[in-house]
Amino acid sequence: MIYSAFSSISSAVRMHLPILTAVLLGLILTPALADYHQQTEVSKKISIGGTYQIMTINKKWLVASIEQKTSYGYWKTIWNYDTGFMATKVLPESACYISIMNRTEMPSFDSLPQLAADIRNQNHPRTPTKEITFTLVKRVIRDLESYGPDIFSTCKGLSTYVAYEVHGPQFNLGSCIKLDVLQYLALTYCHNGDFV
Repeated sequence: MIYSAFSSISSAVRMHLPILTAVLLGLILTPALADYHQQTEVSKKISIGGTYQIMTINKKWLVASIEQKTSYGYWKTIWNYDTGFMATKVLPESACYISIMNRTEMPSFDSLPQLAADIRNQNHPRTPTKEITFTLVKRVIRDLESYGPDIFSTCKGLSTYVAYEVHGPQFNLGSCIKLDVLQYLALTYCHNGDFV
């Protein structure tokens, strides 16, 4: 009789063991996965001269995005520190510009959180300390997937162009748009009148 009771308990434990294991694993892994996600992606809202920029950093993929939305328009720039490419989406122009990152002019990936903290501690806006000027080429990019999923999702459905950095004094750059990114870097994109 004792044996049959023990046998019944043993078979009940064996029958529920997979469920018990799944519950215990869930209890153990849920905080670990939540902690991993928090460490992987960080988002900060930064006030700059009455407007806001949102910076999102993905530590796993080494990608940073900064975006700003105002009554005048919207822009978003993606910096992929792993591949070395960057893309900037500008609306209402409905255009996206892809270029190679200039790592000597741009902030390092690890310095971005501190840069955001420094901006939050300032009482007044300042002009960017660095500027990169690009000229746009009429050639439309058709294979966006080769630039990675972040750039692909940012530029998908928009006219996407190659942007080349220009150095030294330039006189015939045409019409330009200047984006103040984190009060650290001005990205200036220029094209002549017949570009679009």
